[in-house]
Amino acid sequence: MSSEHHAREHLTARAQMHRALRFLLDEEHTSKQYSRFATCDLDTLDDWHAMTALKTMLCARPAKPLLPLDIKEAIDTALAYDLASRAQVSALDIDPILPRRLTDRESGKHQSRPSISVWKGDITTIRDCTAIVNAANSQMLGCFIPGHKCIDNAIHASAGPKLREACYALMEEQGCLEAEGQAKVTPGYNLNSKYVIHTVGPQIPRGSVPTVEQARMLADCYRSCLQAAEELPVPESGRKVLVFCSISTGIFGFPSAEACAIAVRTVLEWLSQHCNSTITDVVFDVFSESDLDLYRHRLSELSCDDGKSPGVVFPAVEQHIIKLYDSPNIQAARTIIQEADYLIISAGAGLSASAGLDYTSADLFSQHLPGFKKYGFRCLYDVFGFQTWPSEQARWSYFMNHLILIRDWPQQELYSNLWRTISTRFAGDAGDDRYFVRTSNADGLFVRHGFPASRVSTPQGHYAQLQCIRKCRKDAVFDAAPYIAAAEPHLDPVTQHLPADFPVPTCPYCNSNLDLCA
Repeated sequence: MSSEHHAREHLTARAQMHRALRFLLDEEHTSKQYSRFATCDLDTLDDWHAMTALKTMLCARPAKPLLPLDIKEAIDTALAYDLASRAQVSALDIDPILPRRLTDRESGKHQSRPSISVWKGDITTIRDCTAIVNAANSQMLGCFIPGHKCIDNAIHASAGPKLREACYALMEEQGCLEAEGQAKVTPGYNLNSKYVIHTVGPQIPRGSVPTVEQARMLADCYRSCLQAAEELPVPESGRKVLVFCSISTGIFGFPSAEACAIAVRTVLEWLSQHCNSTITDVVFDVFSESDLDLYRHRLSELSCDDGKSPGVVFPAVEQHIIKLYDSPNIQAARTIIQEADYLIISAGAGLSASAGLDYTSADLFSQHLPGFKKYGFRCLYDVFGFQTWPSEQARWSYFMNHLILIRDWPQQELYSNLWRTISTRFAGDAGDDRYFVRTSNADGLFVRHGFPASRVSTPQGHYAQLQCIRKCRKDAVFDAAPYIAAAEPHLDPVTQHLPADFPVPTCPYCNSNLDLCA
């Protein structure tokens, strides 16, 4: 794909995204149900913020009234471009732990077991799959909490509003909540997968031991999904690929180790009882490294236990390389970078969000800053522009906790890989570097991952410094670290607030208030 064609696609997708956003904002204004984007200027939003706004508003929007057809088409265009811009992997390129087993039967090939593999990553970016499994709730309408990190939200956000409309139609016809252990099939719409299989797993209090009934119900989820997949038409390629998420783990509270054991045992038992199954490949998609280890070792143990295959030897990390799908957008970007003499990295909030520091995430805020939810904050973005703090101590209590969160954010592979690529291709030995970073991110993650500060411009400021609110002098800018060190021992571990008599930071020159340099 030429760079000119790529640019045209980008402009088309951006125009359609803004068209859909304007409709949704007008709809909000009419219904008087305003989101935090109600007063934003769409023309000032970069693509990442615009896509975040679109997904946020669609997440909170009910299935009825139905969106106009032209708006749904505009959303489809925007979501298709968004998916094409992300790194993807083919399910058929994932090395199976248990390879597909074929036997000769009357001079023909007969499958005696599908391939079984495990993949850690975003389930919506897996290509060449027939169906993915969604761990739904009993309402079956998706998650209505913007930014929530559940699999239900991820799938609906990538599929688009047609998925919620389809689920709504199914539930209207059914007339009652979805029971645990069942399965329903919908199209995948804007997803890579042609179908989505929705199932409701058992929910238990976190930290509890699952009962026999809850374990049986979880196993029923896997059986129902397998049966639903079995009834789907076989693709022309002949490969019917089913991708499971980790049902009932996460917010549903089922312990990962027990859930893994039930999932693997149930799937292998079902497949052994359906020797003529049209399912050729099963992928267990997991979120964490610990879950990846659980599934790999569990499959290895079961392969030894059944006496039919030797124990699995996992390849070394450097050999276990998955071929990422080269979308046209990624191909165009790679060509441009390879042919460039100089490189400017223009990075916004999406880069840090990809590394987990997502300012729209309610989960992140609840985990790290629960003491400030009483002010009505739901995510980090909500604090920007907030002026009604009850005291300076309260304001600085938040700032100090925010700065500590940024300071302690762990090293991220995304930034490390970016620096490795840049330093190899565009960094010079004698100071003749041929790259520069221009970022709106104030978190300092570029510098922390090896980028020289002299090659990073942060026009919106950075959290490493505080500034005089009066700007009394050109040099009235101060390192934040000493102020953090002074405040940190005094932060209450429960309320996260400083004592009422704590001396908040002031300008050493004019005694005015200080503020974040951002």
